[in-house]
Amino acid sequence: MNGGDTSTAAWSKEGAAEPGAPEISVVMPARDAVLTIGEQLDALAAQDFDGLWEVIVVDDDSVDGTADFARRWRDKLPSLTVLSSTPSLGQSHAYNFGAKSARGPALAFCDADDVVSQGWLRCLVVALGQNAVVTGPLELSKLNPAKLYSWRGSPLLNLSSPWNGYLMAAVNANLAVRTDVFEALGGFDEGLATGEDYDFAFRVQLAGETIGYAPDAVVHYRLRQGWPYFRRLYDYGLGHVELFRRFRHHGLGRGLGKGALRLAGTTLGLPLFLIPKYRYGWMTLGGIELGRVVGSARRKTLFV
Repeated sequence: MNGGDTSTAAWSKEGAAEPGAPEISVVMPARDAVLTIGEQLDALAAQDFDGLWEVIVVDDDSVDGTADFARRWRDKLPSLTVLSSTPSLGQSHAYNFGAKSARGPALAFCDADDVVSQGWLRCLVVALGQNAVVTGPLELSKLNPAKLYSWRGSPLLNLSSPWNGYLMAAVNANLAVRTDVFEALGGFDEGLATGEDYDFAFRVQLAGETIGYAPDAVVHYRLRQGWPYFRRLYDYGLGHVELFRRFRHHGLGRGLGKGALRLAGTTLGLPLFLIPKYRYGWMTLGGIELGRVVGSARRKTLFV
């Protein structure tokens, strides 16, 4: 975590507030993460980025000793800070809370139950030289059984295409942003239970800034299993309705025809749930579509 790679981080050094300040700050919320955070902290300690950087872990009201457990990595991560956020006010608040304590002119966000690749931070920093915000792919095979992702055809989630034909999206499990842009836009919207990262990405682009995609900034992403998986996708569907409400006047369309076909296909395909090979495929589509239907009814706004 020492040295100075002027070829990759000159932009951040110019923005550093004081000599010796980090060029980028990694912010990671963690709630009851003792079983997974160690692997993520080891991965951060193994980063091949040569510049100055820091790690900020935000313990989000854990009851399993996450904060004390994370502090054990101070020998491997000398610039590690562990903060406590009590009571829990949601993941968006935890991200924002950590960002307020960050000293770098850029922020990188990741989660305590995932594992970043060795070149993750370096690739994000390089891409930030040309963009205000950068995201990268999520890889599924390292941390998940094949039944969760094999139906997709590829274990790599490529997020480089516009969402619903609208604007580029970004996920806060693999995201970097210039601090000045993050602060100017007010950070993540703490009023959103899900979709706060998409909301932020859309606001970035509507403000005239760009989102870059770093294909080598890979994060090994951990999926939930069983009904928690379905519930998570259901929550995403609810969030999609709120995103539509917020951005429909900025060009986000409904796509009712495609939505109706997806809904019909999900309904007719319900028997696929009984086939293990296709179960999680159906749960993905079914969870999202059910969330959209329920969200549309609750918000009196049709988005399927």
